Amino acid sequence: MDDSALISSTTEPCYACNTIVSTNDPFCAGCGYPLKGTDFNKNTFLANRDNIHIDLDEFHKKLKRASKSLFYIAGFFAFGLLVTLLLNKTAADLLTATIIIYLILILMFVALGFFSRKKPLASIVSGLVLYIIIQIINFIDNPATIASGIIVKILIIGYLINGIRSAIDIEKFKKEHNIS
Repeated sequence: MDDSALISSTTEPCYACNTIVSTNDPFCAGCGYPLKGTDFNKNTFLANRDNIHIDLDEFHKKLKRASKSLFYIAGFFAFGLLVTLLLNKTAADLLTATIIIYLILILMFVALGFFSRKKPLASIVSGLVLYIIIQIINFIDNPATIASGIIVKILIIGYLINGIRSAIDIEKFKKEHNIS
């Protein structure tokens, strides 16, 4: 029997990602690092990986700002509830219904804000759709409400749309660079 057949390749951690690789492997199975490449190949790989992470960090910052907007919307509704409680002199039944609606909306946007940490695209899209539906219902109930606070409404919608773009860009970027 040949002794060379009994000798197996040694293993070591990949320099780029610490995945255990065989010294005979040309590339790391975990990250694609060129184990047998030239110094130029190895340095180029590391520089590209660092640039990818810098880009991904920028996307995450944008997405975090958009996710925070879900909490801000909940805050706007809480402020609206406070104003309603202080200024409203309607029947108790109508006031109770208004309070319940505001509390449900506040809880929904807070829940979407927390959910955005796990599923940012789904929660931001849901928040945008919910916000638009609320504005449509308000318009149907009282068409004059469309003009009140129009700048804030446009800013909220714009902020959520930017968040959706960031979430889509992150998903595309992760898919292109095989990042989980």
